[in-house]
Amino acid sequence: MKKKLYLRPATIDDTELLFKWVNEPMVRQNSFSTAAITIEEHRAWYRNALAGDNVKIFVLMKDEKPIGQIRLTYRDQVWEIDYSVDANYRGNGYGNKLLELVEQELYDETELVGEVKSGNVASQKVFERQGYRRTARSEDDYYTYVKKVGAK
Repeated sequence: MKKKLYLRPATIDDTELLFKWVNEPMVRQNSFSTAAITIEEHRAWYRNALAGDNVKIFVLMKDEKPIGQIRLTYRDQVWEIDYSVDANYRGNGYGNKLLELVEQELYDETELVGEVKSGNVASQKVFERQGYRRTARSEDDYYTYVKKVGAK
């Protein structure tokens, strides 16, 4: 039987889970800020993120097991994407599913933007498979991926 994949909105109950994921070594390595995040920093940031209108956080569920997260932050008229997949589930196409499913959460026409370090080839391939247009590499050694989504 095929496992059901879906996004659910993140809640305050996900604080510890998301903290664990954000400090996972590969996530830190592929982040623009590579320093570990303290639980105090995370809790304060997460409470503010959940309370605001400019951040949407979803947890990717495989049946009833959380296996990844995707965050959209509205800034400069676009939704910026940040996502990660639990280390135990990487390499199975779940990054693609995260991007695919999050588009269904946006109802108005908008632009999604992801920034990926040049060394993070796996995420580059995810964005390219999902139809994002890659811009030139920045001086800071990352690529920007852009896609218009929403009302057609």
